Amino acid sequence: MTQAVLRNRTVFLLVLGASLVAALLPVLWPQLDIAVSSYFLQPAPPIDPAQWKWVELVNEYTPDVFRGLAMLCIAAWIIVSLLRRWRRAGIALAFVGLSLTLGPGFVTWAVKEHTLRARPFDVVQFGGAREFTPALTQAQQCTDNCAFTSGHTACGFFFVSLMLLDPRRRWRWIATGLLAGGLVAVARISVGAHWLSDALWALPITLVTSALVWVVLTFFYKYGQAPDRG
Repeated sequence: MTQAVLRNRTVFLLVLGASLVAALLPVLWPQLDIAVSSYFLQPAPPIDPAQWKWVELVNEYTPDVFRGLAMLCIAAWIIVSLLRRWRRAGIALAFVGLSLTLGPGFVTWAVKEHTLRARPFDVVQFGGAREFTPALTQAQQCTDNCAFTSGHTACGFFFVSLMLLDPRRRWRWIATGLLAGGLVAVARISVGAHWLSDALWALPITLVTSALVWVVLTFFYKYGQAPDRG
């Protein structure tokens, strides 16, 4: 059991490390952000996802769907915590509810409020009036609901975090999360709502937040579940 946990922890750290390397690329070369957005925001891009129906649905409903899921899980967690026979399900419900609330929810909002980065459709390069600022640079180009980082994309990447909850299927969760996050990132970037770096940084921010939630929950639940074993 210990070896399995260590292996899963190692895989998690490798995924986190790889996500940080990828996220640092547009920090070191800010022109990557401009180049990717330029492709989608040119007058007639060869591929224009902004016109696709699924992109419209992702942009419109992703936060509401995941916010609703978080609220349902937290409510269910409170209920099952009162029923001894269902206490083992509590940690799963708590993890999903709290991780979604804190990662794609609170943490991404807090980062937005600190960095104040303008969205692509607001900058001079794409017809706006504000200045482009590289990722991880504090700016004064936005006053509300700013660009860095992408809460929508963080919702998609959240599925990678479920490898902590379900180590036996970790590769499925990693693949699912990367695919979901990638699709949401395309939806957000193609309409000029986010930069490439906004999407890339959503993954390590989500993973770190979920890992902290997992550490806290497992610390408290290992005592509460002990009498139910055997």
